[in-house]
Amino acid sequence: DASSEVKKILSEMSLEKKITQTLMIDFRKWGSSETDMTVLDPQVKDIISEYDFGAFILFAQNIKETDKTFDLTMALQEAATSDDGIPLLIATDQEGGSVFRLASGTALPGNMALAATADENCAVMAGEIIGSELSAVGINTTLAPVVDINNNANNPVIGLRSFSDSADIVSRFGSAVLKGLDEYNVIGCAKHFPGHGDTDTDSHYGLPVVDKSYDELSANELAPFKALIDNGVGMIMTAHILYPQLDNTTIYSEKTGKEEKRPATMSHKILTDILKGEMGFDGVVITDGMNMEGIAATYSETQAVVEAIAAGADMICMPATGIYRESEMKRIDAIVEAVEKAVDSGYISEERLDDAVTRILNLKEEYGILELDLSKYSKKEAMNIVGSDENRKKERDIAAKAVTVVKNDGDVLPLDIDENSKVLMVAAYNNEKAQLLMGWNRGKQAGVISENAKVKCMNISDDLQTVSGELKENIDWADTVIAISEVGNADQMAYNSWQSAGVNNIVEYCHKNKKVSVVMSCSKPMDVQLYPEADAVLAVFGNKGSSVDVTEALVGSVTESKQAYGPNIVAGIEVILGVYGASGKLPVNIPEFDAANKSYSSTNMVYERGFGLSYDKK
Repeated sequence: DASSEVKKILSEMSLEKKITQTLMIDFRKWGSSETDMTVLDPQVKDIISEYDFGAFILFAQNIKETDKTFDLTMALQEAATSDDGIPLLIATDQEGGSVFRLASGTALPGNMALAATADENCAVMAGEIIGSELSAVGINTTLAPVVDINNNANNPVIGLRSFSDSADIVSRFGSAVLKGLDEYNVIGCAKHFPGHGDTDTDSHYGLPVVDKSYDELSANELAPFKALIDNGVGMIMTAHILYPQLDNTTIYSEKTGKEEKRPATMSHKILTDILKGEMGFDGVVITDGMNMEGIAATYSETQAVVEAIAAGADMICMPATGIYRESEMKRIDAIVEAVEKAVDSGYISEERLDDAVTRILNLKEEYGILELDLSKYSKKEAMNIVGSDENRKKERDIAAKAVTVVKNDGDVLPLDIDENSKVLMVAAYNNEKAQLLMGWNRGKQAGVISENAKVKCMNISDDLQTVSGELKENIDWADTVIAISEVGNADQMAYNSWQSAGVNNIVEYCHKNKKVSVVMSCSKPMDVQLYPEADAVLAVFGNKGSSVDVTEALVGSVTESKQAYGPNIVAGIEVILGVYGASGKLPVNIPEFDAANKSYSSTNMVYERGFGLSYDKK
């Protein structure tokens, strides 16, 4: 169904304009020097004006400072609407936690932390913070929330980006984030359909396989997508993953010269029959980035786009990325031409293309983007909202509420810190020390620790795996040691690296020498089982220092954001010291790890989902 306005716009569009309306383009850098594009380059302005793209995706390279981000989005919309063009969807990956782009904004503790609060209002609040900051700077779409179910402890890319290993929790908290975004008229996007949780391959690097039946997926992976569809989500992102039991057909690849299996992004059965048909989704189906190896290793840019649209994708995210100069626009021209040929030959029906464009225009109409009035935006307001004290205070409260204590022998927490106390804090990485010290200083501000207590802060590393040298000196000096455990995979779980072995050596040395040891897990919480001699163990579900963002790192660039910082480690220290009480609950089961086989038990749980010890603040 479409309004008369949408039908009128569609009827006046050329074939070429319909095709470019389905493209979400990125220009992270521009020019021969390939500098980060934080200001709209005149050449890019002309390209946006000429091509009538449907959407533009911004990355951390584009959005570093609030005032420049505001100017950039306004300039993009002015370029898009010149000559009666259609306003853009302007998107970014503002998930919160390990993936956030708006460097001047509020980072938030991430999805698994939100679920650990066991309070859906915290998720609504997180959605409102993201929505308020993005809408203030003219970004109308966030490619979030992730509603993948974290049902594979070895998943290398989803992990903390997932709310839980329970379909019900993911459904409830994903819907709550969406509700918060809606308050600020920001489009949400549920991802990655039909589910990226049960994989042990990262689709940025390879093509994962999920060998589950439709009935199995319906009971689990598909349930959160259905919940968000029922709650009016405007956009759903596809996964570059093979689901052989849903679609085992093949396609001849022009790039490899052989028959290849169809990932979900190119599957008519998955996108059209299941998502749009059986699940009744009438919004915009957008692909994950087409530059990812899950697609790019097997298919040419032109074939990938043609196949995705034919399968039922309405919008193509980054059909050709890494375009830094005008001469490289011929790659976009080739894609448009390939889709034109596919329509002319009937491989893509005109109805299919019109349906895609209608869905995009409907979404733009629903969110007021077709009637965009730039005079309603205020740079002054943006400066007041993005990264505001109010948003940071909410972020701090949410992060603290998420902190989950699983072990507290002798009620050692909250720590009693008097003027004679000597505390050593050991980070996993150098960029986390600031967070540890911020938490300590907040303890002083709150009056829960003595002003005269002494603290030292260092980071462990490969060559500090054994308790010797500076590490030994510092532990011998201290009466209490707080150590970060940042364990990301099965190898590290098996004490095969300093990330776990080093921390365990510290804990055992403290135990032998009658010193208090507290371990803070700040990655996936599976490692809370690794330190039996520790006096206390807690999980904070996030390790964002001023560090590299997981998805940015995958495409080879580094983001050093000066303003936004991960709140999780700070919150962990605040709960350890009693600035806040402990109330978090594990949003995932912690299966027993078998170090010999580097695998997790499917039956024995060290801690059950929902477990968490509590105590009052000081």
